[in-house]
Amino acid sequence: MEIPDLEAHVKQILTTRLGMADAEITPDSRLVDDLGMDSLDAVELAIATERQFGLSISDEQVAKLVTVGDIMKLVQHLTEEGRGPA
Repeated sequence: MEIPDLEAHVKQILTTRLGMADAEITPDSRLVDDLGMDSLDAVELAIATERQFGLSISDEQVAKLVTVGDIMKLVQHLTEEGRGPA
């Protein structure tokens, strides 16, 4: 299932959480190295993503996220598994 404007939704979560401009965030942006996220930011990101998309994201899945694109792939994967919006 394709989620309309998935990239825009993920960017909105990140801009809200990190206080960055939308233009600074690309799918290739690295969460720690480029966006300066720390472990607390990662937890907040997971919670916001779960709420936005109606998903359940494990700590192990969060730990594997390196880029913004990884977040989008995870949301898409969980949605296809039936763990997200239908």
